[in-house]
Amino acid sequence: MNDAAAVTPQWSSLWCSRLAVFALVLIAVVVLLHRFLGLPTAVALNAVAAGFVMAAVALALGLVGLIGVWRTGRPGAARIGLGISLSLALLAVPFSAGLMARSFPLLNDVTTDPADPPAFRALAAMRTGTANPATYPGAKFAALQATAYPDMKPMDVNRPPAETFDLVVEVLKRLQMTIVTEEPPTEESSVGRAEAFDRTLFLGFYDDISVRVTPIGDPADPQSRIDLRSSSRYGQSDFGANAQRLRDMMREIVARLEATVPAPGEAPVAEGKKLKTGKTADREKAGGRTSRDDDRRDTRRAPERKAPPP
Repeated sequence: MNDAAAVTPQWSSLWCSRLAVFALVLIAVVVLLHRFLGLPTAVALNAVAAGFVMAAVALALGLVGLIGVWRTGRPGAARIGLGISLSLALLAVPFSAGLMARSFPLLNDVTTDPADPPAFRALAAMRTGTANPATYPGAKFAALQATAYPDMKPMDVNRPPAETFDLVVEVLKRLQMTIVTEEPPTEESSVGRAEAFDRTLFLGFYDDISVRVTPIGDPADPQSRIDLRSSSRYGQSDFGANAQRLRDMMREIVARLEATVPAPGEAPVAEGKKLKTGKTADREKAGGRTSRDDDRRDTRRAPERKAPPP
C-alpha cells in the first residue's frame, strides 16, 4: 500500500494542473469570442471572473500539493509547478489591473460639458442588464474630471453648424468608430447630434460616444460649439481611455479644420465643393497672412461651465 501511494500523484497535484489549464483555456476562448464573435459583455465578464476563481483554487491546491510532495515524496512536483505557474500568470492580470486603476480617477464617463453633457438616445437602448446607466452621474464625476482632466472643455469653431457637423462625422469615420445615428442641424432643430461606439483594442469592450454641435454667436456670422462625451458601458474605471479618446477626437477635429481652410480670398465652402487643403492654402499668401494664420483662430476652447448639484 505504501509503495502504491509512493508512485500515485496526489489528487491536489492532479487538480492543480487541470484547473489551471482549464482556466487558461476558458479565459482565452471567452476573450476571443467576445472580441470577434459578439459574445455579450456581461456573459464574458462572468466567465472570465469564473476563470480567475479557478486559477485561485488551482494555486491553493498547488500549495497544498507542494507540502504533500515535500513530506511524503510522492510524485506530482512537475504538475504542481505547471499549475502554480499558470495560476500566478493568470492572477497577475487582475492584480496588475487593480494597481493600474489606482493611477486613474474612478471615472467611466468623460465629457466636455459636465453641466449639460450630450445625451445618449439611440445608444441608451444598448445598455441593458448590468451595463452602466446611460445618464451622466452628475456633480461627483464633474468634480473628479475637473481635477484629473482639466483640458476637457467645449470647442468653439468659426464654422457654420452644418459644416461643423459634417466635419465631426468625418472625424468619427476617420477614427473608425461605428456611427449609430446622425441628426444634422435643420431649420426645425439647429442642434446637430451624432452617436457612435468604439471598442477597446485587445478585449473589445464597448465605449459609447455622443457628439453635439450647437450654433453660437451672431447668426450673421455663424459659429459652432462642439461638445463630446465618451462613456464605458461596463466597469467602474476606464483607465483613462475615455479622456484619451476625446483628446484624439479633438486633435483630429483640429487637423480636419486645418485641412479645410479656404485659400486667401476664396469664399467659404459651398455645398458639394471641397476646400483647398491646409498645405495648398499655406503656399498662397495674401496681405502677409497665410491660411495657417486664419486656422489658429478657427477653433478655441469655450469657458468652463459648472455642473449642477446632484
